[in-house]
Amino acid sequence: MISRTYGWVQNPSDFKKLKLVVQIFDNTSVHYENLKSNLISRYIYFDDIKSDLLNKFTRKIEEFSYLDLVGTSKNKHGRSPKSRSEAVADALIQITILPQSSKTKGKFWTDNWTSDGYLRWALSLNFVKHNRETDMCSITPLGREFSRSIDDSEHEINILRNSLLSYPPATQVLNILESTTRPVSKFYIGNQLGFSGEKGFTSYDESLMFDWFNSGTNEEQKKIKSDIEGTSDKYARMISTWLEKVGFVQKNSTVVNTINGKKAGFQEFSITGRGSHALRKAHGSSKNMRITKYLTWEFLAVEGENRNYIRSRRSYILKFLQETKSFKVLMEKLQQLGFNDDPKIIENDIQGLNTFGIRIEKNGPNIELKDLLVDFEIPKLNLTKELKDKASEQRKAEFMNKTDLPAKYIELLEIAFDGNRNRDFEIITAEIFKKVYGLKSVLLGGGRKPDCLVFNANFGMIIDTKAYSTGYSKSISQEDEMVRYIEDNQYRDTTRNPIEWWNNFPSSIKKEKYYFMWVSSKFIGRFQEQIESTYNRTNTKGAALNVEQLLLGANAVLRGELDANRISDYIDNKEILWVNN
Repeated sequence: MISRTYGWVQNPSDFKKLKLVVQIFDNTSVHYENLKSNLISRYIYFDDIKSDLLNKFTRKIEEFSYLDLVGTSKNKHGRSPKSRSEAVADALIQITILPQSSKTKGKFWTDNWTSDGYLRWALSLNFVKHNRETDMCSITPLGREFSRSIDDSEHEINILRNSLLSYPPATQVLNILESTTRPVSKFYIGNQLGFSGEKGFTSYDESLMFDWFNSGTNEEQKKIKSDIEGTSDKYARMISTWLEKVGFVQKNSTVVNTINGKKAGFQEFSITGRGSHALRKAHGSSKNMRITKYLTWEFLAVEGENRNYIRSRRSYILKFLQETKSFKVLMEKLQQLGFNDDPKIIENDIQGLNTFGIRIEKNGPNIELKDLLVDFEIPKLNLTKELKDKASEQRKAEFMNKTDLPAKYIELLEIAFDGNRNRDFEIITAEIFKKVYGLKSVLLGGGRKPDCLVFNANFGMIIDTKAYSTGYSKSISQEDEMVRYIEDNQYRDTTRNPIEWWNNFPSSIKKEKYYFMWVSSKFIGRFQEQIESTYNRTNTKGAALNVEQLLLGANAVLRGELDANRISDYIDNKEILWVNN
């Protein structure tokens, strides 16, 4: 079985290019003929691939492999290119999607990454289907109707509108916009979209990102707008753009006051009257009127070692909810198939399915699926083999049971141990201090500045976050870095550091009420020496906080067992243990 990821799309947004991709599978289309008589011969570089594709088009084949469609990234010598510009064309979607620079640079094909994005989009909107046993793709009846519709016609746009109303994440975006009274950013939408609390669905807090943008340097502002967003925020931006193109959503530009003067801020989205009407139509008042939601098994998880196990578990939840309205019966049916997950995990799946875009209501022991679903196939898997990381699922369940924290924050248990997710760790740590601990939190993350500041009117903390898979051990260079931050704040000398990041602290904080803190997965080896040495060099007290204590402390604040405004009382040059785990 070939397990690919689709159902979630980050970048493609051009419906005209999407239509050309769908027309690859329609041998009556003008584009199919253009591929056969022109594009394949002119732009496919390798003779063997060119010959194979021409043979298929001569025989009017309408089914193609993933490799035929997306291809690879190779230079003329068949090796990995040093840059994208060196890559030659070796697949159908690559020569279908013209890059924006084609007229200026004379390159008439795109890369395999963009090609994969367009194929995912066609699969997600039910224009193309994928056979996971053979890795072959072919057109669906809806795709053929789209392919043969007249460009820019009412028929074409109605196909797109209905397809989007069948796509659960699109209706979830419309739900979010319908329920708010103001235009909102991709961050606001992303926080309520998809399976929060797992890799592939990270979202950054809207207010934190706005504050960071407003206080950043000119260079940082450009980067924050163009390059810093969670994966769910990317999905939110893309889906909102599609919905805007069919008239369901309005996109608004913003101008904000920053430390560098007025700047174009983040785009904001709001639902239109047409969008509200379409959403009511999609939900319907009876089974006969409701639009059937389209999904496949692949939609239900995108990353992680347990991806296929989780996809199957969520798929069976949806299947069983078409048979029962009892949560107890649902659990029994899942257990009969070998899903022995904690009830909290199943409840979290149900919450995720709601924010994915499938309406499920749970009221005590009763549970009801409110949407009609297409009859999708679940592959037969050995669940024991697919549950590759049982410990992570158990750890997640443990924290779901012992805390009242949202799944988004419990995901920090995984993020903190993933060195590739330092930015996620930094931003979500700043968010939990703000949203749960109730303190002021400012993201800084940039050159010559700490990751973030956490404070109230009486004390301030300089925070440095480190995501390490095996734990954080003593590091002289990182100690030196923290000492520089502390001394920058003590001296406040613009010659020494012209960025003046310390001005984010309120003037009410006394000099002796500043502290430093490292937050990481866990602390190992001689890390205690690093804390003590930093104190001795700066006469400033500090602490270390591991990710479990970060979460347990947040939960203690939620339950009124810890006063966040007295956190400084616990900072005493050692690792903090607010709660015995």
